[in-house]
Amino acid sequence: MTQMTLRLPKLHEGQRDVWNDDARFIVLDAGRRWGKSRLGALICTTEAAQGRRVWWVWPNYPNGAVGWRMVKRLAGRIPGAEVREVERTITFPNGGYLQIKSADKPDALRGEGLDWLIVDEAAHIRKFDEAWEQSLRPALSDRQGRAMFISTPKGFNHFYDLYRAAQDNDDWAAYQFPTLTNPFINPAEIESARGDIPELVFRQEYLAEFVQLAGALFKREYFQYSDDLPFVNGWARFWDLAASTKAHASYTVGAKVGVTSSGGIFVANVVRGRWEWPDALRIIAETARSDGTGVTQGVEDVGTQKGMFQLLMNEPSLVGLPIRPVTVQTDKMTRAMPWLARAEQGKVTLMRAPWNAAFLDEVCGFPETEHDDQVDAVSGAVQMLAGSSAPLVSAAERAQLVAPSRWTEQTKPRWKRTKR
Repeated sequence: MTQMTLRLPKLHEGQRDVWNDDARFIVLDAGRRWGKSRLGALICTTEAAQGRRVWWVWPNYPNGAVGWRMVKRLAGRIPGAEVREVERTITFPNGGYLQIKSADKPDALRGEGLDWLIVDEAAHIRKFDEAWEQSLRPALSDRQGRAMFISTPKGFNHFYDLYRAAQDNDDWAAYQFPTLTNPFINPAEIESARGDIPELVFRQEYLAEFVQLAGALFKREYFQYSDDLPFVNGWARFWDLAASTKAHASYTVGAKVGVTSSGGIFVANVVRGRWEWPDALRIIAETARSDGTGVTQGVEDVGTQKGMFQLLMNEPSLVGLPIRPVTVQTDKMTRAMPWLARAEQGKVTLMRAPWNAAFLDEVCGFPETEHDDQVDAVSGAVQMLAGSSAPLVSAAERAQLVAPSRWTEQTKPRWKRTKR
């Protein structure tokens, strides 16, 4: 039998502790950039290279692309490893194999017997209990397989339950590592992040603490009020579009926002309602004309809103007004972080007006409120003002356009291991 030697990338101390743990089930709670997925890639590849059946499960395939790139690089060092891009599978000469799987459809995880299972971003899997109880746990039974669940926390959801259960179970182990325990991360960068994001978010994302974000992000006392418009460096109004009048449907919202020279955010006006598209188009056009050329109008250019943006581009009453498509690539929570951080510092001011009450009711319940259209509208406007959206579409370009183009802690270091 041919003996193979694989030289592994260097692990830091915390990663080595988890690597050497022989518990059958391991829950790894660690901060962002700690090296969770790197450790997962090493375990997956080395176990599969020894002839074992391994799955690396992610919330969805786009997330899994990160892990796929890692294991492909590692497998490239192993003679005879066969990479299949479509199936995202790596097969080894001794019969071992590794596959990247998505948990977005739990039923699709049935039917395999596994030696090793790694569930990445476990806190972000929407139907975790269904996937684990009906598909993944049974897959480990016939081969007495092992499993590791790795994630940064997301409130007190199923990942928290898993972490606590691991502390009270003989063949489970639980670990908690803040980002700072990764010696390859500059501590100054972590301290900088503390000043840029809300404290609760920092504790969750960097300290790996289980905290309750829901309804505890924006607070009414964060917001200032003014009866006068300030001098700002620029105005933007972002439209979060819907096209329904049903009682529980989303709202169409346009938020007019400016950024002051001191970095403060001023929300000058919010237009909100449930309108069918012809009425929504009329109100958007009336609002844009009222705003004038000094306010850039923005609309998301993906999904159903892309089609609405195209209709706006062909609307004669909007010719001559600055409109830009905005590419949104992150989740609602992440998009809200820049102006949430300003709000915590008392740097978000509202123009005193009748819309204030409904605005604060929604914002201060985010992200657990039924609707988050006003939050999204302000987030979009802040993104536009930060310069991360597409170039302006001029009136001349709009007149010739057939279809729009896509423009594109410092705290004391600590870690905790719990195992009975």
